[in-house]
Amino acid sequence: MLVGKRMTRNPKTVSPDDPLSFAAGILREHRFHHLPVVEGGRLVGILSDADLRNASYVAMPAEGEGGAAGDRPVREAMRTEVWSVTPDDSVEDALLILTREKFGALPVLSGDRLVGIITRADLLNAFVDLLDVNEVCFCVDVTFPRNMARFEELIDTFAGMGVEVRSVLIAPQGEVGALNAHLRVATIDGPAVRRALREKGFVISEQVSRL
Repeated sequence: MLVGKRMTRNPKTVSPDDPLSFAAGILREHRFHHLPVVEGGRLVGILSDADLRNASYVAMPAEGEGGAAGDRPVREAMRTEVWSVTPDDSVEDALLILTREKFGALPVLSGDRLVGIITRADLLNAFVDLLDVNEVCFCVDVTFPRNMARFEELIDTFAGMGVEVRSVLIAPQGEVGALNAHLRVATIDGPAVRRALREKGFVISEQVSRL
């Protein structure tokens, strides 16, 4: 999956000279948590609801002298060191950046032009769609050698049962040379699935679930 397929296009933006109260109104009205800050068509920063709260706290002791935090310009609260991705980057890369850097969103740039924003919620929705978790399925984990020998036979086993495989997620098992295939199959008859796989000699986990 590519960022360009999952991002929010043409996001709302503010300029560095807009008052914080204006930015707060946009965040509140649209239930956003982040706003890209654009000047002269170029991304110069990003403003989050957390940045707004911090600006309010800082302004409180001197409010009588300097005015309310909402009257201050966005440039005084925005973050200028901004990570970004492109529409052609993978959602996995975006997820890795958000997780490692503890960001809530990433601006999406095409060259110097802001074309979108991708958030943690966008990425969660992407993986909900990828794993097809909206449908009631039975989940089972099958362990394979790293060369995935017999994987085609596994799929044929489900086909022979008349059971549709809705999604497969393959990841390292932990031990060297092993992979785990997490399958969601369109049935609620878990015992029949486990029995058929064991009869074929597949190694399955005892921890199964119905979601």
